[in-house]
Amino acid sequence: MTCKRKRLQSDITSRAAISKRSRHTTEPDLLSPLSDELLIRILTFLPLPDLLNTSPVSRRFYHLSGDYQLWKRLYYSHFVLPRALRIPGFRDGSAREGKLHYSSRKAVWADGRKGGWADMHVGDSDDSSRDWKKQYKLRHNWSKGKCAVEELQLRQELSLHETSLSHKVLVNITEGIAITADATTGLRAWDLKTKQLLAQIGLGEVDSGAAPSCIAIDDQKIHQHILEIAIGFIDGGFGVWALDVEERRILLRYRHKKSSNGELVGVAFSYPYLLTATKSVLISMYTFDGPNKTDCASTLESTREVNSYVRNFENKPGQDSGRIEQDPKIVTLQAPYLLTSLKSHTSRAPLTLSIRKTTGSIIASIVYTFSTLQGWCLGIQDLHLRPPISRSKHTSDIITTRLAYTLPVWNSSSHFPSTLTSPARHTGLQSSHQENGAIYGPINLCYTHPYLLATLPDNTLILYLCTSNATSLSISPGIRLWGHTSGISDAEITARGKAVSVSSRGEEIRVWELEGRAHGKSIEIRPATRPTANDKEGTDDPAIIDTTAVQWDGRRNWVGFDDEMVIVLKESRGRESLMVYDFT
Repeated sequence: MTCKRKRLQSDITSRAAISKRSRHTTEPDLLSPLSDELLIRILTFLPLPDLLNTSPVSRRFYHLSGDYQLWKRLYYSHFVLPRALRIPGFRDGSAREGKLHYSSRKAVWADGRKGGWADMHVGDSDDSSRDWKKQYKLRHNWSKGKCAVEELQLRQELSLHETSLSHKVLVNITEGIAITADATTGLRAWDLKTKQLLAQIGLGEVDSGAAPSCIAIDDQKIHQHILEIAIGFIDGGFGVWALDVEERRILLRYRHKKSSNGELVGVAFSYPYLLTATKSVLISMYTFDGPNKTDCASTLESTREVNSYVRNFENKPGQDSGRIEQDPKIVTLQAPYLLTSLKSHTSRAPLTLSIRKTTGSIIASIVYTFSTLQGWCLGIQDLHLRPPISRSKHTSDIITTRLAYTLPVWNSSSHFPSTLTSPARHTGLQSSHQENGAIYGPINLCYTHPYLLATLPDNTLILYLCTSNATSLSISPGIRLWGHTSGISDAEITARGKAVSVSSRGEEIRVWELEGRAHGKSIEIRPATRPTANDKEGTDDPAIIDTTAVQWDGRRNWVGFDDEMVIVLKESRGRESLMVYDFT
């Protein structure tokens, strides 16, 4: 009887390896023969975590898992469809013809801003070039409050003279570009992606009267890479500048001399219309398409005056001091024509202005505060203007004016109002009652039709919905928004109902999604660290500061946002900077 050799463990391992290799070489590969279209169709059935897990499988799956068709579908199902289902009649099909139709123009599906709107539409040949995965990530980060934060220094220590100015730095943001204005450094434009200074120009002599007090941006020509900026001053004057993003320079278009009407506290600009408000609540409506001059002398004089301003500005890095005629896209403006002016002695600050264009008219809105027997109210006055119907008629007509006001709000921490005015008797900005001395009420107002948001001193906000048509204007009852645990410094809202608010000490920044919701829901922004430009090899930019641990050691005076980032104006130990919260 022969003895069998005991099988060694190494033999068993070797046979298993051979069998495994044989099995891989003999069994057919079911995925490789499939076309990319079929694989993408299969991937559409995977949930988001599984789709992300297929990315590192191979180079082919890495590209397939990032296909625009997959992420467009995910974007639609997570962010578009929930909004569409809130449309009355959408569920039963009465508000649509079988399916949801999308417009080829810029829509407000993504984030309520013009730049970077992810418009959902069909049949667009350029649709494959859209980075839908990036758009999904952007909206996801907004919904979770996840972002990176960097600090952009505007200037260092302030001198005693600069500190005494009542208005220091004004900020506005659009399309990833921040516009800042102050009496010392003038008007500057910053690219928030690269954190670089695009252009700079002076505003005139540095004194208390020449200090800017309000700012507005008109982005109608953004497709031409042109931004127009209107600035009001403490001395009652105002000016219009144009930023050429491609040429990286700012040019002065018009400069209005100081006025005896007093400090400007609000300005709205949508060419050719300019709306201003003084501290004493004198509202002025201008148009730059006024009647033709009888001769060219006044136009020539205006051009010489503008160029004299430009020649007096000191040359600085990124500053343009050339004559305006050198840029064919930007021309000198004639003196504006005053369409109308409104005066009220019962209205008081805060107030805000806006200009929006509809199909058949231009609507200029004034939102203001006034006192009542029951407390305080907010009023809205709309001026409907008809554009000139021909070149021979250059003056716009005011068709009508609409007035609406909110229900009274009583502030329990305040005394009875010193001026007793009933809302039923309030007639808007044409009234002339006794001077109002009340000091309570909202801290700040922001209005982007149809949303009106008021910031209150009790750490809350009130949201109003404005309804306007050709015959009426109304304001819904206010909705109190809770969430902040400290005093709110500023807030901003878009036409889609997306708002951002910041506390005065900066330790709390909240994002609000208010569209179609009976009660406001907010998300706190939680910034994460990011390597700054100083950490990259060969880069030396002292303007960027890494905020590894965000220190709330200063006051936050202003907040603004676009589709990708939030910026907050920070003042700390005499220095001013922009905190940039990037959600990309």
